[in-house]
Amino acid sequence: MHPEIKVVNNSASHQQFIDFPFQLYKNHPHWVPPLRQSEMAWLQASKNPAFQHSEVELFLAWQNGKVVGRVAGIINHLETERLGKPHARFGWLDFVDDKQVSAALLQAVETWARQHNCVKLKGPDGFNSLDKNGMLVEGFDRIGAMTTLYNYEYYPEHLRGLGYKKELEWLEIQAKLPTPFPPKITRAASMIKDRYNLQVKRPKSKMEMIGFGKMVFKMLHETYQHLPVFVPISEEQQAFYIKNYIGLLPPKFLCTVEHETEGPVGFGVTMPNMARAMQKANGKLFPFGFLHLLLAQYSNDSGDLTLIGVKEAWRKKGIHSVIFTELGNTFLNQGYTYFNVNPMLEDNQNVLTLWKEFEHKITKRRRTFYKDLQ
Repeated sequence: MHPEIKVVNNSASHQQFIDFPFQLYKNHPHWVPPLRQSEMAWLQASKNPAFQHSEVELFLAWQNGKVVGRVAGIINHLETERLGKPHARFGWLDFVDDKQVSAALLQAVETWARQHNCVKLKGPDGFNSLDKNGMLVEGFDRIGAMTTLYNYEYYPEHLRGLGYKKELEWLEIQAKLPTPFPPKITRAASMIKDRYNLQVKRPKSKMEMIGFGKMVFKMLHETYQHLPVFVPISEEQQAFYIKNYIGLLPPKFLCTVEHETEGPVGFGVTMPNMARAMQKANGKLFPFGFLHLLLAQYSNDSGDLTLIGVKEAWRKKGIHSVIFTELGNTFLNQGYTYFNVNPMLEDNQNVLTLWKEFEHKITKRRRTFYKDLQ
């Protein structure tokens, strides 16, 4: 039976959009449920400032009276201004293993994108590179991360069958934490700090956390704008991220590297591995979900290396090793035995070379796809 595609246009269908993956992945051992409240806020114009500069349309696929798929179409006008031509994104893509369903969903987004004069459709992407991006193409047998997407193995097969091609690819790494931290990296970090008169600092108060967040976004715009995934982030959206993410992290998992006259030249953002805790919470903070998340901050076996940024002029001076030594020792002090590295572009040699001093393995690959619409 051919599916029927409906636009999400009321609170009931919006809730169905949020609920569908909880049905599709129910009791799946490797899927990490998001918090329903956060997902709802992320896709509401009244809550997410990204809607101030984005066109968004949500679609549901119905078959035999049941939701069998979903997808979001996004046009970020800040990206359009940067690229000079309107590009559309698809995200929040989930569907049963039925090629008619996946075809109907993507065709609905393609039609919508063409109506807005877009020249390309790409994804899975969120509003920008800080959202969950990239479809899993390897590593289906491992639990996902709180900050990444998980999908069934049939997803990329469906996209390739619909004419979508590889756009970008990311790697995820898991590395063992040796005790003590590798002396070669520790010595290099110490020499670099002495040579360039650098200090490592961590936020100590709520106001300093907000200041840290603002610095992170300033440096992201300075250092990441050459990357193909870069999308400018408005001040309102920056405040949204700081309030909902950075501002909630324990300060010991954050650091900046600062020069005596230039100020911050690099930063690192890490967090405890929250995947198992998110599974136990199963999308809800209350009545007990928040306890699982709180406990994971104190009782854990691993941490997640979420984001590292270094100013362009400082990238070949070893700042990455300074950041990583500081945060690696934080992980050791927490009793972690290994760490997970969030998705890195496969050609990011500055970061990839860090892992040669560790026992490590590539655990996942994820990919974005595109289709030309002209």
